[in-house]
Amino acid sequence: MTMWTSLDPAEVTVEPGARAGARLRVRNTGDTVEEYRLSLVGKPSGWSRIEPDVLRLYPGSEGTAEISFAPPRSSDVEAGPVAYGIRVDPRENAGARDVVEGRLTITPFTETRAELLPPALLGRFRGRARIAVDNLGNIPLTASLVARDEANRLTFDVTPNAVQIAPGRAAFGELVVRPQAVRWTGAEESHRFTVAVRRAGDDTALDLDATFDQRPVFGNWLVVAGGLLLTAVIAFIVLWINFSPTIVSAAKEARATNAPRPAPQGKGDTLPDAPPPPGESGGPTPGGPPPGSLPPLTDDGPPPGGGDDGTGDGPGGGGPTDGGAPGGGGGNGGGGGDGGGNDPTEGGQDPGDGGVQQPLAPTAPAQQVTVPPWRTGYPKDPVVEFAQERLAALGNNACTLKPGWSPGVIDARTRASIACYQHAVEDDGVNNNKNSAAILKTDKEGELGRATLTSLWAQRITPDSVKSGSSTMQTTQLMAAFWWAYNRQFSPSDLDKARERARIGIDYFRTGKQTPTRYGSSVAEHIRQYQTAVGLSPTGTADWATIRMMVGGSVM
Repeated sequence: MTMWTSLDPAEVTVEPGARAGARLRVRNTGDTVEEYRLSLVGKPSGWSRIEPDVLRLYPGSEGTAEISFAPPRSSDVEAGPVAYGIRVDPRENAGARDVVEGRLTITPFTETRAELLPPALLGRFRGRARIAVDNLGNIPLTASLVARDEANRLTFDVTPNAVQIAPGRAAFGELVVRPQAVRWTGAEESHRFTVAVRRAGDDTALDLDATFDQRPVFGNWLVVAGGLLLTAVIAFIVLWINFSPTIVSAAKEARATNAPRPAPQGKGDTLPDAPPPPGESGGPTPGGPPPGSLPPLTDDGPPPGGGDDGTGDGPGGGGPTDGGAPGGGGGNGGGGGDGGGNDPTEGGQDPGDGGVQQPLAPTAPAQQVTVPPWRTGYPKDPVVEFAQERLAALGNNACTLKPGWSPGVIDARTRASIACYQHAVEDDGVNNNKNSAAILKTDKEGELGRATLTSLWAQRITPDSVKSGSSTMQTTQLMAAFWWAYNRQFSPSDLDKARERARIGIDYFRTGKQTPTRYGSSVAEHIRQYQTAVGLSPTGTADWATIRMMVGGSVM
């Protein structure tokens, strides 16, 4: 050996969020000048440092390096003893490398955060909420959940009544609130209650204040409407009883006045001959003009393409959706020719001025649907095509949409991929507490609805990519996710906006083209509104809690 090392002290205790130190002594026992490089190995290396990290020593001389330990106050730093080492690498005599071992003991700390989602409950017979408990400490946590109200007018059902949480994890409890007395009429009544979260071994509790607004079973509008309906029924009965129509017999009057009877038609002993059947001489031809009208156009009529469509577009008529055709005549009542356009919503050929009127083809129910959710059999839509591109870009995932799907429609492959994705989001939220697991509470399995679209748009968004003042594609995704989370009713213009965003998403996943959005005051206001609606603190910042609510499919 050409060196001697010593670590003082060999065992160090440090509290998360504080600092502690040790000292390393190195002596050159060789006969040449040596340079020693020092480095930390083990778990503490990420939040520890050694200064200086290089010692240049003459033969027989000794140098000292200071080791500083500063573990963060985080659940990622587990409590208990942790082994570490300091590697000493001589530059000239590489074979004399040495590792000085030490032990660092991290003291435990506890920190709990709890939240009631939502804090304001509303209902007639019951209200439901979730109790979220986060363990921010570095040791396992056991907490009890107890709900109470001072007026003793509510009953509570908490499941489970105690939760065990690992460091850095969260657990959820289900709370059902019921009023002891049903309110049939009148105004809403507000009840205040408290949910206490108490750690095991700690007398202090974390109290969550909440309210339950009890609505009457029969609202004031229903009472007024019922009274008006009852009044109308009574008035109708009175009018019906008092009304007695007078029936006069014309036969009696005829007998009284000896009026002559009307003469019978025909000869009296045989019936008149029936008219000839259709198509034979002497009768009208089906589809032909009625008597006295102009005859239909023949080959001597206007040439193809020369008719006026009545819209001012000139020869040839309009496009397919306007009822135009290669022949003369447009979709709005032009000349005859080959008839109307090929759009199924226009019902086939245009009758023109003299052609045969064809019955309109029945419109399929799927073609009448203009609002989500999208189901199997619905017409092609860019929103569905965006969802397909997003599912196809999941990569190495069991729910990835495999090739062979039909763009823009919910086919069998697409429906199976959507259902797999919905269950994966719910399982990840329930089992791993990574999201709100609310996707199937709004959407049905295999249907593309608001919650599923919100979750698909929110995937791969991180708080660092949607900061104030930035202009990123992730901000565009965030605004699209908020749009689906906000809207419950859709007008044609609303769906046009949704399809514009869908085409942006399709270009992004298909070609990599990005359409960034600037994070301004309007984005922050949308974030605050969403956070308030889902029970989060309205900070206006897209933090992990907000993103996980959207990924979980929490919508308004």
